[in-house]
Amino acid sequence: MKGIDRRSALLAIGATALCPIDMIAAVAADYDDPAAKIISVSGADGRTMTFSRDDIAALPQTRFETRAPWIETPAVFGGPSIADLIAAFAPGATFEQVEIVALDDYAVSAGVSDLIADGAILAIRQNETFLPIANKGPALMIFPFDDRPALADKPHFGLCIWQISQIRFS
Repeated sequence: MKGIDRRSALLAIGATALCPIDMIAAVAADYDDPAAKIISVSGADGRTMTFSRDDIAALPQTRFETRAPWIETPAVFGGPSIADLIAAFAPGATFEQVEIVALDDYAVSAGVSDLIADGAILAIRQNETFLPIANKGPALMIFPFDDRPALADKPHFGLCIWQISQIRFS
């Protein structure tokens, strides 16, 4: 294995100096503020709304207890169903697909009707507490795996994206 060359080391040091820890902590604090408008929802028609977790908490809420491979003990998750999120974003609209993007630009795509049928929610709370950015917040898409064991498979686990920042309906 080749070691790090001098140029790469200097670039890494420079990048670290440009992004101090205090700045990273401030960005995380903004995302942890329930009133901060941090989740962008858009449609193919160009319509865009940005929601805070307080806004999302004002929508009808679905709650269920479940576990997943990355959740050691069952936890209660709460947030709007995908259908309720669509109703708030574009009442009466129908969408075929959704792309959900995380803060690090990781993205998943799925059929909207499949997510609705499978009971997916945009969880903003775990055990009644808003999800902090350090623990999958500001939002996590999750399914009721314990209530519907047939969903506990690799494709559904793969759709459980966290640190959601953008939702794009088409």
